[in-house]
Order: sequence, then C-alpha cells, then structure tokens
Amino acid sequence: MSVVARQSIKYSIIGYFSTLIGIVSTVFLYPNDLAFAGKIQYILPTALLILPLVTFGIMHANVRFYPQMEASQNQHNLLKYSIWFIVRNFVIVALLFWLLSMFVEFIRETQLYAMAQYVFPVVFCLALIQLLSKFISIKKRIVVPNLFENVFPKLGLILAFFAYFFFKIEVSVSIFIVVAFFVLALIGMFLYVQKLDRFTGKTSFQFLKENQFQKELMQYSFYTFFGSLGSIVALNIDAFMIGEFIDYNQLAVYNTSSNLVRMITVPALGVYTISAPIIAKLIEVNNMQDLKSLHHKTSLYLFTIGAVLFGLIACGIQDLFLLIKNGNELSKGLPVLYILGFALLFDLATGFNGYIITNSKYYKFNNSTTIALAVLTVVNNLIFLLVFKMGIEGVAIATSVSLTVYNLIKIYFNYKKFGVHPFSWKFMHILILLVIVIVLGNILPDTSYKLINLCYKPLVGLIVFALANYFFKIIPVKEVLPKSLMR
Repeated sequence: MSVVARQSIKYSIIGYFSTLIGIVSTVFLYPNDLAFAGKIQYILPTALLILPLVTFGIMHANVRFYPQMEASQNQHNLLKYSIWFIVRNFVIVALLFWLLSMFVEFIRETQLYAMAQYVFPVVFCLALIQLLSKFISIKKRIVVPNLFENVFPKLGLILAFFAYFFFKIEVSVSIFIVVAFFVLALIGMFLYVQKLDRFTGKTSFQFLKENQFQKELMQYSFYTFFGSLGSIVALNIDAFMIGEFIDYNQLAVYNTSSNLVRMITVPALGVYTISAPIIAKLIEVNNMQDLKSLHHKTSLYLFTIGAVLFGLIACGIQDLFLLIKNGNELSKGLPVLYILGFALLFDLATGFNGYIITNSKYYKFNNSTTIALAVLTVVNNLIFLLVFKMGIEGVAIATSVSLTVYNLIKIYFNYKKFGVHPFSWKFMHILILLVIVIVLGNILPDTSYKLINLCYKPLVGLIVFALANYFFKIIPVKEVLPKSLMR
C-alpha cells in the first residue's frame, strides 16, 4: 500500500474521530451550561476571521515554490522567512487593534475586545500551525497535522468546559485551557517538522533577491490571500455575528443544530478527494461527456446520502433534545437545523462544481466568487440580524441564501463554459422522499419511553428510504462509490 493510500485512510479515521468528539460534546456536554459553551465556541471562528490578515497566503506559497526552493537548497530558508513574516504581521495586526481600541469606543464595547486576550494568542498559534501543516503535507504526511489541527482544539474545548462546570475553576483560567491546547498543538507540530526534516544550515534570506523572487512570492501570496479570505469569512462569520450581536447562549444553541446537521457533509470529503485528479484529467483531455457522467453520478450519490442522514437527524432531533439538559432551550434551534440542512443538501447536490472551475483555465473565477460569497454573507447577516431582527434563524437564512446563490453562480458558469450540470429527475424523487420521511418522523406516535422514541422514528425513516430505493432503483446500493468513480 502506498504512502498516500495509508495516509488517506488514517486521515479519514482521524477526521471521523474528530467529528465524533464534536458531536458527543455538543449533545451531552455543552448543554449543561450554554452560556459558557457559547463563550469558548466563540474563540476559534473569531480567530479564523483574523487569521488571513496574519498569514496573508504565505503558507500556500511554501507548497507552490517548494520544488524551486529545494533545488537551490532554500526550502528551509523559505519556511523560516514565512515564520518571520507571520510573526511580523501578527505584531502589526495586534498593535493596530490595540491602538484603534484606544480611540474608538465601539471597539471597546465588542465581544472581540472582551475576548482579545484569548483570541489573539489562538490567532498566532493557528497561523504557525497552518504554515507547518502545509510544509508537512509536502512530505506526504497529513495524519499528524490533522490530529493537531482538528482534534487538539476540540479536546481543549472539552477540558475547558470540564474545568469550569465540573471542577468549578474560574472562567478566565478555564478559557485559557483552550489557548493552552493550541500552544501544545503548535509545539507538537514543530517537533514533528523537526523529526521529518530538521532545519539545517545558517538562516539566509538572500534567495528573496534572486530573479525578483520576493516580488513573485508576494504576488502569489496576495492572490491566495483573497481566495482563502472569502471562504474563511463565509464559513465563520455566522458564529462571530451571533456572539457580537446576540449572546453566547444563543451561539451555543445555534452551534448545536449547526454541528448536528453538518454531519451530512462528512462523506463528501472522501468523494471530492478521489474525484479531484479524475476531474483534472478529464478537463485536460477535453472529455466533457465523461465529466458530465461523473458529475451526475457523484452529485446524485452525495445528495442521496445527505438526504438519508438529514432525514434520520430530523426524525430523532426533538426526542434527542428531550433527553438532554436544557433540551427546551436547544429546541429553539430546530429552525436553524432545517434551514441549514436544506442549504447544505443543495450544496451536496451541486457536487464538485468548484473543482471543475479550479482545475480549468478559469481557476481565477473561484477567487471572485468566494470574495462575493463573503461580502454577500456579511451583508445578509447584518440585514437579517439588525434590520429584520430575526436572531439565530436570521443568521441561518443569511448563510443559506449566500451559499445557495454561490452554488447557483457556479452551476451557471460550468454550464456555459463546459456544458455540464449536476441534476437529473432523480433528485426530485429523493427530495419528495425526504419530505415524506420528515413528516413521518413528526407524526409518528410517541411511546412513554423517550429513548425508544429516539431510536424507532429514525429506524422507520431508514426503512422508508431503503424500500423506496429497492422499488424505484434510485441508486445501486452494491456499488461502492470510490470504485464506481475509478471505473
């Protein structure tokens, strides 16, 4: 088995383990104190919003220019320069925030200002963690970085909550446990880099002056900065907005429903990873017929799997809330679950739209659309929160509208440029079936045992999906998706 295959399998295991940790803590731990849960859940998305200003795309440049730097024995110098670049940018951003807060009263009234002592250290650690992670990926090692990037932060949140709620440690000390785990992740990442490829030789930045390399490096970093900025803002602005304009309690309610429904997107990661090189090859040889066929198949499979998972979640969610603490409060997030659920289903239905664009000569179009997505998401959030005053439901609508418009633009672009689209009539059949399952889950009678209700309603929904697929042959169950893609 190749290194890539082994790493992919281990990466998937770590990914699902991380997801499981998130779901278990969301359902069984955080409901014990929603206000504190919301406070610690505010830190990471807010740090991620500041992160692009510190990294400015430099971590991607380490991957892009690695072969060139390796040939001249400057790969370590580029990494060291990138570390210096991040440290310098962090100092500038932190100082600007501090200076502005001295003269602008509005900033001092924000939750960001109140949480700055936690957020900014996390920004610094995240910047260096992501840089080292990109460098490690060049060595075809993705498992350990995934552990430090995704598992460690969730463990930090859990231990911080335990410290505060169960051991009655004061709030500030408990929150610093979250920061401590990012520091530990950074130390672990640095030690792993040293194990794989120990820094050697003297540090010299002379390579930046050769053939105007510094100009090329900054241009590439600036370009990737805008690409990543759009997606980061779009993915994290909802949590930031709720923390700033509503409260931490509502943020925890929103995150509970959001985290549960985002489970439906987990299978997509493996499909997109497998599909990417196939898409690139089909576009390279201009084989639009096979690209269209692959697009239809993967989109249908992802939409079907997503619909089944969403149906099962919808069937059992109310009974789940009845079993956990503060379930009545968490049930206020049910509209969020449905709004985001259908938006994410449409996202799955559009398949690998973005990958088609990224692997074509029109790759720069993705930057424009992600920036537009970020702007649209921010504007929508402000409208639904401040004008319509719709609370967390408004945030969910804003995010869903932006994501849907973003996908519609990519569908239209791909159809005009490549003549491909992801849809067929089977999508409508699955959607109708999903609505039937959701309705059934809400009208099925309750027993006197809450746990039985939680189990039997999703089971009925699963049987309905299975019978419908058996009689109407929506997708061939015996086909394993990765094998079907590779054929």
